[in-house]
Amino acid sequence: MIYFDTIDSTITWAVAHFNELADCEFIAAAVQTAGRGRLDRKWISPRGNLYTSLVLKDVSSGLLGIAAGSLAVLDLVRTLAPSEKFHIKWPNDVFCGTAKLSGILSQYISPRNGFPGGLVVGIGVNLNMTREDLAGATQEATSIAILTGQPCDWQAALPRFELALRARATMLRNDPGALFDDWKRENGLLGKRVEFVAGDGSHLTGLFRDIADDGSVILDDDDGCTRNLNCGDVRLLTRA
Repeated sequence: MIYFDTIDSTITWAVAHFNELADCEFIAAAVQTAGRGRLDRKWISPRGNLYTSLVLKDVSSGLLGIAAGSLAVLDLVRTLAPSEKFHIKWPNDVFCGTAKLSGILSQYISPRNGFPGGLVVGIGVNLNMTREDLAGATQEATSIAILTGQPCDWQAALPRFELALRARATMLRNDPGALFDDWKRENGLLGKRVEFVAGDGSHLTGLFRDIADDGSVILDDDDGCTRNLNCGDVRLLTRA
């Protein structure tokens, strides 16, 4: 493990030092000053939570990187709050109910100058965020401490998460089909009515019927068309 007390962002640092880092190098920080989420959203990063990245050499599938990261988060948080129900929300978040607990990013690095390419998978997990910390979030969010009503020992959780993440990275290399199947099965919005918000801001509603082999959403929309959608976000529709 490469550990920093304070850093701008573990994923930014890992990308900058990618060629120097070993395969499966795990980078962690106690505090991030410029944490980022999907679509360049800011990730609030005070002390007491998990801010990590994993280097994967010679891996090109960003989807499998996200799958490994999100499943490792599930492996950890189910031990920290065993009475809660967690799921993956397509494509790259871990939720408890309707509240976000974790986000996963995957950034591809091209081969160059004789160095192999690969992925940097960045993962943030809310362990001790308070309701006040999360009051300014752009969507409903939660933490292990909020869910359990008591502080979470983030320093003890960190090496446990490293082990979970390395195990899922091994699965990625040895049995990527099984990893994908696990990720698909854990997607909590499958079979439910959702709103799909595309990258251009357009909206579609319908039944989230399945996930295709390339990771895209298969949506039976309300106009009777079946669509494969792979750039955007899905939100549960609670209204009829």
